[in-house]
Amino acid sequence: MEHPLDEPQAIRRWREGDPEGLATLVHRYELRALRVAYPILQDRMDAEDAAQNAFPRAWQHRFDPERPFWPWFLRLVIRESQRIAGQRRSRPALAPGSEKDLWAVETQWKDHDPLPEEIAEQNESREALWRALRGLSPAQRTAVVLRYYEDLSEREIAEAMGCSVGAVKHYLYEARQRLRLALKSIEASSPAVPDP
Repeated sequence: MEHPLDEPQAIRRWREGDPEGLATLVHRYELRALRVAYPILQDRMDAEDAAQNAFPRAWQHRFDPERPFWPWFLRLVIRESQRIAGQRRSRPALAPGSEKDLWAVETQWKDHDPLPEEIAEQNESREALWRALRGLSPAQRTAVVLRYYEDLSEREIAEAMGCSVGAVKHYLYEARQRLRLALKSIEASSPAVPDP
């Protein structure tokens, strides 16, 4: 389904109650929202809930059409992801071996279909990264996702997360330290592959 409306037109029509405006915004930003929410939550259904819940919250908060939509909407996606992460603290962590499911979901949400060779080459390192990310707090995962997936500056991350730049620096520093240790540990425990 094509959405010929540009962003300002879609926002205007959405604010007027036209479902085509909302459909255009969902088409344009849902995949990007999922890519932010999923690494934070590491659960497919929770990520989909976070992305889907952010759209009605955007309607309730009455977006200012003079500002760019994505940075503002990104804050809502993050808040919704953190709210869901906070609600599920008592739930058990992901089961061992679920990294394969995480990889499958990540590739499903890509814009293109990867070649089997690409999947085979990257599968092992991605599984290790997902296991390492699991050990981070939701705030640390959020900072990592925004810095390395969304390529935001520390100031932009602070604005999106609603915290100070100092807190973002702390989250990123701690996350890098923990990821480095986790990845070294995973690498050390992996059997060596003999050269052909």
